[in-house]
Amino acid sequence: MPRVLIDTTVLFAATYRQDSAHDKALPILSGIDTAALPEVVILDYVLAETLNGLTTHAGHDAAVDFLDRIEENARFHIESLTADAFATAKALFRQYEQFSLVDACIVAYMQNEGFGYLYAFDDDFDAAADISRLTTATNPYQPQ
Repeated sequence: MPRVLIDTTVLFAATYRQDSAHDKALPILSGIDTAALPEVVILDYVLAETLNGLTTHAGHDAAVDFLDRIEENARFHIESLTADAFATAKALFRQYEQFSLVDACIVAYMQNEGFGYLYAFDDDFDAAADISRLTTATNPYQPQ
């Protein structure tokens, strides 16, 4: 099955019960776990951002538990940018005021690797015309 990228906004919200988007995010992670949704790629930058947020808001143990669950789950793939993709990310960061550097890294990776879909609640990604942002537990590769 093709893969989809996933943003911090979904990972953090699914894991941190007090997040306002928790109830929207949890079905996405559950769908990935049960294979109802595609496997996902988590950029190492996104993983770091998620773990930092969890450490701050939920504590070190919660962050470590999340890291362990991601590493043990074969449906989650942690990837890194190539040097060329990181150069593209820096250019995107300079070009789009609304992108954080991590957002720019996600977009650069998607463009470099030919991904079209991203699970994310952050509407800043809508500035990238070639990305379809998914905000629900939707499988973009299955006809509706």
